[in-house]
Amino acid sequence: MRVIRTLWRLSQEAIRYRTLYTIAILSTLALTGVNLAAPKVLSAMTGIVESGVDDAGMRKIGLFTAILVGLYLLRILFRFLSNYLAHKAAWYLVGDLRTKTYDKLEHMHLGYFHDKQTGDLMSRIVNDTRDFELLYAHMIPESITNVAGRTDRRWENHVDPVDFKVL
Repeated sequence: MRVIRTLWRLSQEAIRYRTLYTIAILSTLALTGVNLAAPKVLSAMTGIVESGVDDAGMRKIGLFTAILVGLYLLRILFRFLSNYLAHKAAWYLVGDLRTKTYDKLEHMHLGYFHDKQTGDLMSRIVNDTRDFELLYAHMIPESITNVAGRTDRRWENHVDPVDFKVL
């Protein structure tokens, strides 16, 4: 119960950076959508090649190639936004936590420091707060991707298998 309470308090601290997290989460979801669309386009291109290529087929392949290039550029953009903004928000949060931890230590009674090593205190301020970056920059976006990945597995049953005999 104590862990949940601590995570709840940290979430309340992270609410200040909700805009960055919202854009990062939406970028992650858009990235999942792009990752679902690209195989469909490739499957359509393979179907055209498999059925024989004529002038109309070449035009369709050119169109699908342009669509794929656009999808891959969107993939780069969404991956960047997802990673960069999640890390930016997480490091801002880590800075805030370090400041609060230092302020708390600064106002503690001197008797508390009597049996504490300087390295232990520094570890609490620097290393322990840095570990929250892992939680807020990696775990949250990856959890959302995993939830969206379940949707991806449902789509796999509806995708026609590609026959590579032609290749």
